[in-house]
Amino acid sequence: MKVNKNLLGIIFMSLAMFSLSLNDMIYKNLSFNFPVWEAIFFRALSGVIISLLLIYISGFQSLKTKKPIRHFVRAFSAVGCVVFYVFGVKYLLLSENIAISHSAPLIAGFLAVPILGEKIGIQRTLAIVVGFIGVLIIIKPGTDLFNLKSLLPIASAIFMASVYLTTRSLMNTESSVSIVFYYSVALLFTSIIFFPNNFIIPDTFNLICAMSLGIMGSAGHFFMSQAAKHADVAVTSPFEFTSFVFVGVMAYFFFKEVPSFSVIIGSLVIILAGIFIAYRENKIENEIKNR
Repeated sequence: MKVNKNLLGIIFMSLAMFSLSLNDMIYKNLSFNFPVWEAIFFRALSGVIISLLLIYISGFQSLKTKKPIRHFVRAFSAVGCVVFYVFGVKYLLLSENIAISHSAPLIAGFLAVPILGEKIGIQRTLAIVVGFIGVLIIIKPGTDLFNLKSLLPIASAIFMASVYLTTRSLMNTESSVSIVFYYSVALLFTSIIFFPNNFIIPDTFNLICAMSLGIMGSAGHFFMSQAAKHADVAVTSPFEFTSFVFVGVMAYFFFKEVPSFSVIIGSLVIILAGIFIAYRENKIENEIKNR
């Protein structure tokens, strides 16, 4: 039974990464002709519609929560993550953006000390340091290739780390539907506040693309929460990095983007550090359970 759950967790995580990678392609395509906040607005609007359909199917009891404050923190952390990520998609190569944003587990491991009171040993500390070296390899601070836009996915990763930490404490009592719904509402609220003055009415094709953002994005978040429910983090975390493959292949075919050597090397460093941290966390949790 454990093997089946792990396999299910891996499948859900891979589906989540495929959905979110497809979302990246749509964001990139829309960014050529539409304001970023317009794309975010349509992502939020369609996400709320999808959430309402999920509520209709699962019932309003799925929205009940014992942890409203944590939902609030997670929802607006996810908003920050998406906003900075989408701006990164507009200004950076997709491979750069996704590689840097995948430093989120490293940041979460670091923030877990002051926020959750967790203790990290020398091995995990070294893995976090090595992971950030991978980020530095990609953004190249101090060189002509570095610019402030390189910090956009780092800001996204910081917010994503907060999402990781709050999701960890929500999944024991909260439904996946409630997590998707509260996040979508928070994103819609924020996008209305920053609604662009230069809003462009999209044609039929672009409207379909824009509204599909909610479908793919909500599917991605739903599949991620299901992965967390069915399998340990150490099992599913390595498969988060399938997004590198999905994005790399799609970016090449749709936008002719080819990642630089530094992006490839930096990505590998981040991936190895992230997998090691997930392995260590799972090992420590099992040791605690077996005491």
